Amino acid sequence: MIYCIRSILLVLTILFLSQITSSAKEEQVPYEITLSEKILKQIIDRQEKFFRFSKSEKKSNEQELTRHAQDIVAAYESYLSDNPDDVHGLILFGKFLRKVGQEEHAVEFFMQADKINPKLAVVKQQLANYLIEKGKPVDAFPYFILTIELNPQEAVYHFQLGNFLFLFQKELIDEGILNRTSAQSFMHRSFLEASKLKPKNFDFQLRYAQSFFDFPESNKAKALTTWEKIEENFPDKSKLEQDYFRLCRARVLLELNRQVDASTLINTVSSKSLRQVRDALLQQATGKKNDAIEHSKEKEDQKKQSYVEPNHKHFLPSDPHLERLRRLTNRLVEEKMLSELKVDAIKASYNKSGQIKIQISKAR
Repeated sequence: MIYCIRSILLVLTILFLSQITSSAKEEQVPYEITLSEKILKQIIDRQEKFFRFSKSEKKSNEQELTRHAQDIVAAYESYLSDNPDDVHGLILFGKFLRKVGQEEHAVEFFMQADKINPKLAVVKQQLANYLIEKGKPVDAFPYFILTIELNPQEAVYHFQLGNFLFLFQKELIDEGILNRTSAQSFMHRSFLEASKLKPKNFDFQLRYAQSFFDFPESNKAKALTTWEKIEENFPDKSKLEQDYFRLCRARVLLELNRQVDASTLINTVSSKSLRQVRDALLQQATGKKNDAIEHSKEKEDQKKQSYVEPNHKHFLPSDPHLERLRRLTNRLVEEKMLSELKVDAIKASYNKSGQIKIQISKAR
């Protein structure tokens, strides 16, 4: 009897759940794109088309590109006029202006977006980039930290923070924000986090491995394992890159006082462009002196990188953000107060030299 009651209850339960599921399916309403979302999507499509055309070398496209550029600017302004609190729209317009070289005006939209929602990592990132371009890396530092706090699972933010610390540690040390050891350790950990979050990203793995050389107090045994994993996980790299990996491993082996193992590994390297470094490391491993090498070393003393080290700075991943920071450190940025920028009109055009231009008319 009890068994029958249980069976009946089980059947009733199944029927009840199936009715709920069926009812839920019937009540589901297809998501409809709002008018504002549709308009913004059209602007994005127009923008993507514009940048595709801007790469074309056909001179017949100039007038069409100029029209597209003006349409995009006008479309963004119209959209934001109707949707002033749309953070997504503000960020997209700011990024567009940055891409066409109008950073001063772009930052206004990032600041407006930050005021509406101060918890967006991408906005903090853009503001940090702006401050670096203004020659204020120390002021940019807190914004890079905020990007990590707001979105700790985004590998690229850790990667960019590591690059920032690598390039601007002197400025941070001079201001007393970090000491040398803490700056190098922080940089090393930033690259570690990026590599852990994106284990299949070669650039992240490579830069983490290189950071062991930038942080003298790092774990050398861990460094050796890291370089071994790069060779194992990325077997399709060129012979030059593979030889570079081996020299880096050999350098770590020397730091671990494993001269015999280092010598064996160094002798497998045959790339001509790495021959000088190979010979220097081999000399260090065997303890032999070579007059020719010593003479060559004197000629290389003017170089920043140590002669006996594989110059890993020439093998830095091709990160556009890092390249941008490199250029910025080699020139002075003209100081302008944001409050002085008063704009009432923006005009975009595409000139004959193939460059995108944004013209700003100041309010009178």
